[in-house]
Amino acid sequence: MTHKTKPVILSEAIICSIGFIVFAYFVHYKFPARLISFGALLLSGIIIAGNLKSVSDFRKIIGEIGCKRDLAFLTSPGVVLGIILSVLYRRHLGIELIPRSVYIFAFIAALIGSTEELVFRGFLQEHIRNINGPLSVLFGTLSHTGYKCFLFLSPAVASNVDTGFLALFTFITGMVFGTIKYLSGSLIPAITAHAIFDILVYAEFVHAPWWVW
Repeated sequence: MTHKTKPVILSEAIICSIGFIVFAYFVHYKFPARLISFGALLLSGIIIAGNLKSVSDFRKIIGEIGCKRDLAFLTSPGVVLGIILSVLYRRHLGIELIPRSVYIFAFIAALIGSTEELVFRGFLQEHIRNINGPLSVLFGTLSHTGYKCFLFLSPAVASNVDTGFLALFTFITGMVFGTIKYLSGSLIPAITAHAIFDILVYAEFVHAPWWVW
């Protein structure tokens, strides 16, 4: 991942990011237009796969974990942050701050959120870090925010989601997650926080919402 020129690294990151945004925009269309989304997703996947050719490459986006004590140290702030963010978001939605029940989909949502962290805070941020550290945090955050917003901005769906709030919330939390990843060198806190957030926010969802393709 580090043996490429800066223009190549930046180009790959931009194309990969655009691929995910195009995927988000077209995924709710019917076929054949929906094929555009999967073509864009495939392009992003090829770029990621081309840069993760070994276990050491994968470890670079996850971060090294020395022992169980280190894992606990990294996980704990993620748990606290995830709970705080979920309470704030549930308050914005006007629902009870603490869910009374948790259904299976909440854990599926946590897996989706963890995958997003692997892509945006993991691969994209780490890729751009080869150019500049602080820029990598901003780039990963903007890419994730764009992906999230375009899921709801597509004309193919009628959405009542407040995309302005969604953009602001995703950007702020993304900057926090990205900064923690940058300073700690580990993706564990961000994955933990995102997973806890999704479990608590989607706890009462019996079925997947429409935006989960």
